[in-house]
Amino acid sequence: MNILIDTNIIIPLEPGSLTDFEINTELALQFHKLVQKSGNIIYIHPAVEYDLNRDKNADRMTLRKTLVKRYNVIDSPPPITILDAVHIGTPELGSNDYVDNCFLASVKGDAVDYLVTEDNGIHKKAKRADLQSRVLYLRDAISLLQDFFDETPPPPPSVETKKVYALDEQDPIFCSLRKDYSPGFDPWLQKCRRKHRDAYVIFNKGDTSLAGICIHKKEDCLPVGESGKTLKLCTFKVSETHHGNRYGELLLKTVFDYADKNNYQHLYFTTFPKHDDLIEFAKSFGFDSVEKQDEDEIFMQKSLVFSEEDTLKYSPLDFHIKFGPRVTLFGSNSTFIVPIKPEFHDVLFPEMREELSLFPDQKPCGNSIKKAYLSNSATKLLRPGDNVLFYRSKVKPSITAIGIVESFIRSTDANQIARFVGSRTVYRYVDIADMCMKSKKDTLAIKFRYVKNLESSIGIKELKKNSVLNGAPQSITKIKPERVEWIKQKLQM
Repeated sequence: MNILIDTNIIIPLEPGSLTDFEINTELALQFHKLVQKSGNIIYIHPAVEYDLNRDKNADRMTLRKTLVKRYNVIDSPPPITILDAVHIGTPELGSNDYVDNCFLASVKGDAVDYLVTEDNGIHKKAKRADLQSRVLYLRDAISLLQDFFDETPPPPPSVETKKVYALDEQDPIFCSLRKDYSPGFDPWLQKCRRKHRDAYVIFNKGDTSLAGICIHKKEDCLPVGESGKTLKLCTFKVSETHHGNRYGELLLKTVFDYADKNNYQHLYFTTFPKHDDLIEFAKSFGFDSVEKQDEDEIFMQKSLVFSEEDTLKYSPLDFHIKFGPRVTLFGSNSTFIVPIKPEFHDVLFPEMREELSLFPDQKPCGNSIKKAYLSNSATKLLRPGDNVLFYRSKVKPSITAIGIVESFIRSTDANQIARFVGSRTVYRYVDIADMCMKSKKDTLAIKFRYVKNLESSIGIKELKKNSVLNGAPQSITKIKPERVEWIKQKLQM
């Protein structure tokens, strides 16, 4: 894969002197090492010269201009005119925004597979230009490279339930929270401790520091007035040093499971407008934002109950996002059975393993609600919003989990497939390349959203008895409309 790096990645890679080492230098070096090890290629854009020319230290500027010659330069990069000016503006030639747009144009024009940058402004522009999946922070890039290419990716831990009083109140994860809510944070945390509030936590591997935390509280209604059993997420945070492993989705998945099992009707939390990444993350899972009058905070709420009218009002995918993830429709959409090998099944759905400790190589996709799967199936029937039932083959063959199709592509280009699925997939890059090379037809890459695991899997004998299948599925198989109702009842959905 070809990876473009922003100037803010070049600078920590090329400090210029001992006094110029930056906070991201260690991460940048880890990223650089992984790129080299995996055989990928780092590129820089000719426009970085505008950024380097802004350095007021002439000696350092000259040194960096010399050092960056070690990197490949994009030859004849795509023009910024391929981007929609409505989304990215029309900045002055040579300005910071102009350089940012040059980087994004290289992604849009497929001159590179990914852009790595720590610039929040570029990430916001990338979202507006629908390029967000290919513009990565350093930690996300490291995670992606480990997931695709590293032989021993670090195992993510599991979520644990702890009383707040059992946590170290001086843990680094609380620092930014303390700053945001000072001086009221410590008295509030003390109140949580005394009331024996529960928290979902992810501990950092190797020590007792927190990689992620969610403190929750039961309430009787939403602050905006709607009554019903409500779960407030008082604190929801992933440590700045643990981005890229989908810990946010792992925490949220735990929250959704708890809310589903205990019949909660509403979820909500409050945050500040500056935390736009958290806001957009929550919106992607069906939370709606409401600005509270006379207050600085934004109110984020999600309903878990719906009416018959709602099932008709929304498309199957929109319905799932708004009221899910533990619900899906069976009606205007189709339902498919997707066979999956046991080794891939255990990585994609790790919570279903009988002995988690025997599988130390769990990947970030196992943490996620948004997942991806690859197939050489020739089916052209899939549509966004269709249900996919995952059938584990060979070992205890049965339907074990359900998801809903978000999007898909067909391609023989391994890089295009890798760009599309990112770190959602169980496949390593070599598997993707091998699949594309050996296949006589396009490889089908499916992005889907995880709905839930089945409490009781549906075995092949039962599927055959009820005329859902004639035999073990060898490829993606559409369930006949007249048998979908039986599946719906069996899934209790």
